[in-house]
Amino acid sequence: MAAGILMAALSGAAFANPVHLSIAKMTQTKRQAALGEMVRQAGIRCIGIKRAIYQGSDERGMALWSARCADGRLFAVEIDNDAAGTARVVPCKSRKRGVSTCKFKGRF
Repeated sequence: MAAGILMAALSGAAFANPVHLSIAKMTQTKRQAALGEMVRQAGIRCIGIKRAIYQGSDERGMALWSARCADGRLFAVEIDNDAAGTARVVPCKSRKRGVSTCKFKGRF
């Protein structure tokens, strides 16, 4: 049983996403700036992120964040579990505020 607990602890450590953990430890203002920079690096014009919410991680340690620009556009920011923190930014099509093609939990 102790071996199972040790294996679970080690597997969790193996999937620690360094860039995500860094962002998670930031103040909300710095977090919004960091995610805003990822959105801009993806070639998307966004004046500023007004809301950023961690949505969870998958079994490989990829972290998913929701990021809403000041103009109301919503994006999914996927941060890979690698040293570079490779990120993909996916626009979420939105018909009206609060309704999106991205499946986020809670209010975004």
